[in-house]
Amino acid sequence: MENHLQEMNLIDLLSEKHLVLRKIVTDQDPDQINKTESHILAVLEAHQMLSISEISRIINISRQGTHKSIQGLLSRNYVEAVEVEGNQRDKNITLTQKGIACNQRMMVTKIELEQKISNKLGVANVELLKALLKEEWL
Repeated sequence: MENHLQEMNLIDLLSEKHLVLRKIVTDQDPDQINKTESHILAVLEAHQMLSISEISRIINISRQGTHKSIQGLLSRNYVEAVEVEGNQRDKNITLTQKGIACNQRMMVTKIELEQKISNKLGVANVELLKALLKEEWL
């Protein structure tokens, strides 16, 4: 383990590892999507279609920050805005084929990373870590 990590608490250790892992995943995209954009794409894959407000609540950033990220994804054709029936003000956001393909590439990278981590830490430890992170402890 790197020297600077030795004195860190759990919260900072989780943050450090998360940043490194997210960078590895997002660096695989030719358009260099950022961490927030990759999170939005993953959330949209799970939910199919959401409003910007719903995305903001799920990823826990401001509506303005989410809107800015969505605009970048729209301009690069990862997502599209879809009219909401009976609501002329709001639009829902959904993945395009390019967004789906990007999620598929990121999933391959995530699976490869998990395998590397399992090889280093052991399958049982990785399964334990995943189980602990799925628990309701916050």
